[in-house]
Amino acid sequence: MDVKTILERIDEVMSEHNMPKRVKATLEDIKRNLANDKEDLAVRATTAIYAIDELSNDVNIPMHMKTVLWDITGLLETLKGD
Repeated sequence: MDVKTILERIDEVMSEHNMPKRVKATLEDIKRNLANDKEDLAVRATTAIYAIDELSNDVNIPMHMKTVLWDITGLLETLKGD
């Protein structure tokens, strides 16, 4: 798994019309951080995982959206291992 693939997946998720604004804003921040080559990849992935974890713990986020966020978290976990 590479960063480009994860960024593409995030773009797919963000294109959903029922995406809550808060989730979209957080995913934009995550994309920006992941694209920053100046930081270590593991640090960028961990930061993104924590941001998604915070979102997925929000009771106002629909369950189907949490599932999508957990999918992205799984992809990010593979970056940490590389």
